[in-house]
Amino acid sequence: MKVVLVGLGNPIVGDDSIGIRVVEAIKEKNILPDFFTILPDASLGGLPLVEIIRGFDKAIIVDAIDTGENPPGTVKILKLEEYENSFHISDFHNMDFFTALEFGRQYYEDIPKDIIVIGIEIETKFEFSDSLSDEIAAKFQDIVENVIGYINAGLKEIVTNV
Repeated sequence: MKVVLVGLGNPIVGDDSIGIRVVEAIKEKNILPDFFTILPDASLGGLPLVEIIRGFDKAIIVDAIDTGENPPGTVKILKLEEYENSFHISDFHNMDFFTALEFGRQYYEDIPKDIIVIGIEIETKFEFSDSLSDEIAAKFQDIVENVIGYINAGLKEIVTNV
């Protein structure tokens, strides 16, 4: 089993960097099994993101979301049809992730069948800053632990299905 954990975001756009920061924190903890590849800073979407996840059995993507339905700091698993609220998976300037994923699945055999997005509801978007908003910063450790909880739940499923 080969799993990739990818943190998406823009490191200079405040809360949008939450995916990167969370995956960096998880990498620093060094708690994931050896079959994980951790890519904390993937500031991209569309076809480049598909290229990154090629060759893995499973991809876990952590990204900022803005649904307006949950308080900032809420962590949730998104289904493919819910990805539109993720900032980096939906790329309005280039081929979006869904189109790129469909393209990749048509032309490559090594695209993961299992792709999970862990979305983190943010407070501020499109604000240039190299730090998180006060509300997200205050919840950061809880956010990291919630993401780890989702990853661990997925690991139990992997071990059970092997």
